[in-house]
Amino acid sequence: MTVRRFASLIAASLVASILGAATGQGFDICLPTANDALLRPGADADFFQPTVEGTTESGMFGCFRSHGHRFHKGIDIKCLQRDRQGEPVDPVHAAADGEVAFVNAKPGLSNYGRYIVIQHVWDGVEVCTLYAHLREVAAGIAAGQPVKKGQVIATLGHSANTREGISRERAHLHFEIDLLLSPNFYIWYPKHVPDAPPFGNFNGQNLAGMDPAAVLRAYAANRNLNFAEYVAKQPIAFTVLVGARPFPWLKLHPEQVQPAGGAPIAYEIGMTAWGMPVAVWPRVAGEISESQQRLLQRSLPVLSRANDAELSQWTCGELVKRSRSGDGWALTEHGRDWLQMITYVP
Repeated sequence: MTVRRFASLIAASLVASILGAATGQGFDICLPTANDALLRPGADADFFQPTVEGTTESGMFGCFRSHGHRFHKGIDIKCLQRDRQGEPVDPVHAAADGEVAFVNAKPGLSNYGRYIVIQHVWDGVEVCTLYAHLREVAAGIAAGQPVKKGQVIATLGHSANTREGISRERAHLHFEIDLLLSPNFYIWYPKHVPDAPPFGNFNGQNLAGMDPAAVLRAYAANRNLNFAEYVAKQPIAFTVLVGARPFPWLKLHPEQVQPAGGAPIAYEIGMTAWGMPVAVWPRVAGEISESQQRLLQRSLPVLSRANDAELSQWTCGELVKRSRSGDGWALTEHGRDWLQMITYVP
């Protein structure tokens, strides 16, 4: 038996036992590798792979890179097993039952290197999990293929197309739990980036999610966790008004759309600081001001509310920033593009 085959069998056994059996609640997830240090108190340094900055936090989700000014939208999981040449051999597992949506087998096309996206439905919520920097993709893994929780889909690695690259010593799995932002991204993005890679809707720019470590820990603590309720509890950092023209998110995530009090003249989107929609309110006449309506008539998004406490601790500042007067908040150019992407209708 080869070293890799033996490692695969051992890891599959470990992963299957880490988070237990399905609860019948529609949400059943496991760790994507055999590294289970995330679930051991005080063992973060054994789980998160640091960047060259060297801090454990730099492998976590959030504003932990470039001295708090760069957002990391997933978690980096440390390698546990290597061959005689020092290359990683950790098997990567599907975190839940689902269907393979996309495979990029050409690492030179993406900062993610080789990566896989799997689609799931958890408690009525359409979700994507993403597995990146892979050394290789398992035989037979291709778009459209169903996969089971714990199934080996790849081998952990250090593939990427970034200038600095990822050293063999820092090999890791980059793992995300995301919501697809727009089914029209494949049309919108090439108009803005003519040399866009051929990833369709599964470019990382079209995915926004939540802290995978927090999700995994929450599920380990409560096997009856309802994922739709979990998403609804994500902190809303700001809300934005957009025009009344229906946009794809309303159909993608009807669980987020609140009851309407009449024919809407606008929609108000509540978002996390990093741009994941959490709730949508249809707004009727009388619920928004005349000045806001004038801006909406010019197809301009309107920052309607800002959670100062939430935004003040969010140091990345990619979507909103302090206004010039310093006493409020304003959408950045990137924030306006973000909203245009989400609400785009061909």
